[in-house]
Amino acid sequence: MDQETQYTEKDSKLADFTDRLLGGKTAPIASASDEELLHLEQTVLRLTHAFPPDSQRDAKAKQMLVRFKNRVSREETQAVKPSFWKRLFDFHANPQAGLLLAVVTVLILAVVALPFIQPPGSSVSGSAITSGNFYIAAGMILVLLVVYWISHNK
Repeated sequence: MDQETQYTEKDSKLADFTDRLLGGKTAPIASASDEELLHLEQTVLRLTHAFPPDSQRDAKAKQMLVRFKNRVSREETQAVKPSFWKRLFDFHANPQAGLLLAVVTVLILAVVALPFIQPPGSSVSGSAITSGNFYIAAGMILVLLVVYWISHNK
């Protein structure tokens, strides 16, 4: 028997022994005749006894998860809620408030600026909103809505 075949046999015997041991089956020491394989199997047994099985790790992980969830819930209840005004003007969380503020700003600017915007050659001053002014205000509102729609969809 050449040496490579011998090592392959030892490897497969040790792998079978380790698989049976990790599978929960009591694995008797397979070869008392081969001293090297016997030492390797004993080392695997010592390692198995030194490190706990995965079930204890799973239980520890579950316990850590429960503790984490409890801490998060405690911190959420202790967290200070922001004031009404901060929540109202938080434009990232409430984009409708930003749109409302922009619409009100445009309407105020339109009301203030409309008397000053006159088509050339117009002799009537102080009259109600002319059709040109209406189209300008409608165009400003339309541009505002388009900008809001584009920024909202990002």
